[in-house]
Amino acid sequence: METGTVSKAMAPAPPAPARADQLAAAGAVKSDLTAAVQQADDAPAMRFAPSEGAGFRASVEAALRQVIERHVTVDPRTRELVFQAISKETGIVVRQVPDESLLRLRSYLRDMREAEDRERDDVRRVERIA
Repeated sequence: METGTVSKAMAPAPPAPARADQLAAAGAVKSDLTAAVQQADDAPAMRFAPSEGAGFRASVEAALRQVIERHVTVDPRTRELVFQAISKETGIVVRQVPDESLLRLRSYLRDMREAEDRERDDVRRVERIA
């Protein structure tokens, strides 16, 4: 079998890393890494403190407790938990999860399903004996 002349394309050589003496002049620190580590600018220190907002949230919760009552009940039609926030001054439901319209829809669907199950059970079955 004859292969003839096959030429391979050579990939370009990767760029040479910067020399250590050039990096040292630019303020770099010599390390065992292949790249030099640059010193960061003078920036203010960042600190993660998740509890900083806890005091504010606690004060908001305390203020809301003076104005709003929270109730957890079971809806008798759907048998689901309902979370309500009720104004102490007026007795009006300020917020409810799930919403009243969603509870009515679920109740309607439950009634429809139960009616369908009753119809299916009421149908007399005819057996044929051959």
